[in-house]
Amino acid sequence: MKTLKQFCYLAAPFWGRRAALWSWLLLLVVLAMSLSSVWFNVRLNQWNGEFYNALQQLNSQSLYRLLQDFLLIITALILVVVFADYLKQRLIMRWRIGMTQHVLARWLSADGRHYDLKINALVPDNPDQRIAEDVRLLIESSLRLLITFLHSMLTLISFATILWQLSGSLNFELMQRSWRLPGYMFWVCIVYTLVAIGLTHWIGYPLRRLNMEKQRREADYRSGLIARREASDAIAGQRGERHEQAALLSRFAAVAENWYQLIRYEKNLSFFTVGYQQLSALAPIFFALPKFLAGELLLGGLMQIRQSFAQVAGALGWFIFSYREIAAWQATVTRLYNFVVLLDAPATDPTDNAADLATPLQATLDVKTAEGRTLLENVVITATAGSLSLIQGRSGIGKSTLLRTLSGHWPHFQGQIHRSDRVCWIPQRLYLPVERLDDLLAYPLSRGNFSEARYRQVLTQVGLPQLVAQLALSTDWQQRLSGGEQQRVMFARLLLNRPALVLLDETTSALDKSSARHLLLLLKQQLPQSAVLLVSHQAFLADIAERCYALDEASVNNHGVTPPC
Repeated sequence: MKTLKQFCYLAAPFWGRRAALWSWLLLLVVLAMSLSSVWFNVRLNQWNGEFYNALQQLNSQSLYRLLQDFLLIITALILVVVFADYLKQRLIMRWRIGMTQHVLARWLSADGRHYDLKINALVPDNPDQRIAEDVRLLIESSLRLLITFLHSMLTLISFATILWQLSGSLNFELMQRSWRLPGYMFWVCIVYTLVAIGLTHWIGYPLRRLNMEKQRREADYRSGLIARREASDAIAGQRGERHEQAALLSRFAAVAENWYQLIRYEKNLSFFTVGYQQLSALAPIFFALPKFLAGELLLGGLMQIRQSFAQVAGALGWFIFSYREIAAWQATVTRLYNFVVLLDAPATDPTDNAADLATPLQATLDVKTAEGRTLLENVVITATAGSLSLIQGRSGIGKSTLLRTLSGHWPHFQGQIHRSDRVCWIPQRLYLPVERLDDLLAYPLSRGNFSEARYRQVLTQVGLPQLVAQLALSTDWQQRLSGGEQQRVMFARLLLNRPALVLLDETTSALDKSSARHLLLLLKQQLPQSAVLLVSHQAFLADIAERCYALDEASVNNHGVTPPC
């Protein structure tokens, strides 16, 4: 029941909206077509009885007519099954598109939810797997289980009636009394299947836990491979291949360990399910044999009982044959639910985005670690429009955390921050996605917001005229450009987006003295309404800054206008 509630929570954003009307209609059509196959199975059951009776009676005329009927039934059945599967695949993609849009909108929301989860260590392992793989698995398994369950229930109702009618009553003596059991083959089928369901659950119970662990370990291994691919330069430069190979093999060993545990339990379950399937083929004939030998059943009736028993047992045994998928589905629902609940929790931005346009930033605060330890105290920072402020201090003292706090992405502080909502924080690790260069420059806006002439202008201004001819080129710019060129791209992006408050974390570290000074002065010239705060170890930049902040062990000291740090 808990898993069903979690599933409803995940499905509601798509199925509960008004635009889902066509999806509901498509679902009803898919269910109707899928369930119509039950009618064809009932018709085939009747055909079996008529065919084997005609065969026993050597009635050639009936046999030829029945063969024609068989071809018509099978042709119609094939058409229904194929189109039902086609429409089901279309429904799967409609649902996946809607759910992916919803999850991505929450994960990459304007309040920076993805980053809040990361810095507060709340994000589950491998969110990429939740969005890409778990969403797909949830939708495919949910529809498949729904269709097969409803198919089984309709099959149960249809063939239970046939089995009841065909099996008749069983008369027997027990405890010196005569007993009469109507529809005895139906009751035999019920008991037979319920015992099998209980044994299946007992044997396969650990599979849910192992499937959850399987998904987690596979995702960890895959993310490790991706991380090594992205860091190939550093690994090659430091000759760390042997170390990285050992680390990846260690992750894969965890995958293999889980795999062996999983297949051990699946082996035990397979012993039972395969045996159950084989026994089910002969069980109805064995139970109905006395009536057949007594002449109360013709061969056609025996074949109908055999097929009806198999259909009823298969319908009741839906749980048996779907146990592995149900276990995997439960694991997927739980993993995705835990992720989406975190995304749906309200994000908090402790900063006040109502700063005066002339003063994009005013802050008085103490910065703390996530554990509550004071990192910086008595911080008083003011940044006016058109100003450049430099923040310096030893490595690890908290300069980057201070910028993160001022940007609104670090909630662990006490005090007040008044800043513009048009803020751009560029961390030390730059982000250059694989896309066209003009998309890269316009980010986070679209390339259509600026003309080609404007792109050429800013590239020339930041010292990248060689890239003017490559605006439409889509490539891995993180690998193609040097560190200094990547930082120049960041300055070009700032010139295009024109934020009111710019927070730069070592964004000139890969540039020489003259280039760094040129780009910062260019920002001041081109963005006169913007305030710039720069964290840097480059002391030569102090003479172009209006204000310089030097961080000591537990405080920020404001040294006023243009003093040396």
